[in-house]
Amino acid sequence: MSHDTFSLTIEGEELLLHPGRAVLWPRRKTVIVADTHFGKSSFFGRHGIAVPGGSDDEDRARLCRLIRDSSAERLIILGDFLHAPVAPESREARDLDAWSRNLAPVHIMVIAGNHDRRAQRLWQWIAWRDIELLESPFRFTHEAVHRQASEQVFTLSGHTHPVMRLRAPRRPGLRVPVFWQRSAGLVLPSFGAFTGGFAVRPKPDEHIFAIGPTAVARMS
Repeated sequence: MSHDTFSLTIEGEELLLHPGRAVLWPRRKTVIVADTHFGKSSFFGRHGIAVPGGSDDEDRARLCRLIRDSSAERLIILGDFLHAPVAPESREARDLDAWSRNLAPVHIMVIAGNHDRRAQRLWQWIAWRDIELLESPFRFTHEAVHRQASEQVFTLSGHTHPVMRLRAPRRPGLRVPVFWQRSAGLVLPSFGAFTGGFAVRPKPDEHIFAIGPTAVARMS
């Protein structure tokens, strides 16, 4: 299936907004996603909440296709790689180890999010950063924070899980994931299929890019 990306030029660098809920940085052969929340369905199941299974496998397969189709050599995950701590001997740990091992030689980097803070970093194939990654002209982090104008660097972040409500006949309240471009950064949608969303209302100087099955469209 072919996909239509939306191109942004930031500080002379091209970023492609991909309908697979990812940003592609072609010059650095990098795929960037946020909020995978691996293990969430299992976590809910252990606490007696019935949820559909298989979402982790599907999300990992989607990531593999994105990397393959874009010929990426690096994957950056902007936090909340895990939904909750994973036991070293659990199926989730083994599945993530096999997945990260099989992606080699692709370099996987995770910037820790709030859900990752107590997690054991079990996978030798994954490089972790606690707060941020600075790589000119961008800053990569989980949750963007306000900085003085003199310190501002265009920031790619997650955490918010931005969505927008669409007014569609016979489908009131339909929500779709979006990329949210703010004055000094871009908030990515959550990559995990089994995650909620926060309906954003862009300010006049902000832009929203809605994600469809095969394309990304600017809405504001």
